Amino acid sequence: MRRRQIQLPSLLEGIPRVCSLKILGITINSHFSVSEHVSCVIGKCAQTIQALGILRSHGLCNDALHLVYSSTVIGKLLYAVNAWWGFTLAADRQRMEALVKRGVRSGLCAADT
Repeated sequence: MRRRQIQLPSLLEGIPRVCSLKILGITINSHFSVSEHVSCVIGKCAQTIQALGILRSHGLCNDALHLVYSSTVIGKLLYAVNAWWGFTLAADRQRMEALVKRGVRSGLCAADT
C-alpha cells in the first residue's frame, strides 16, 4: 500500500509555517505527538523537585513537602491529561513514571501516588 503525498497549501506572505502548536498550555506537533510537551513538563517538574530538596534542607516539614509536591509536580503532570494522554508514546509514559518514582524515592510523596 502506497502512502499518498500530502499537498500542503501554499505559504501566505508574512505567516510562517510551524511544526508544533501550543493550545491551552499543551504543545502538540504536526504528527499529533505530545513528546515535546512531556519533555517540557518533566523539565519543569525536575526543577521543582530540586527546589523542594533545598526547602527540605532548610527545615520544611515532610507534611508540607508532600503537599507542595502533590500540588505542583502532580498538578503539572495531570494538567489536561484527559486531552493529551492518548497521544503519548510508551517512552513518554515511562519518563513520567520515572519522575514520580523519583519523588517517592526522595520521600516527597507517598508510594501509592
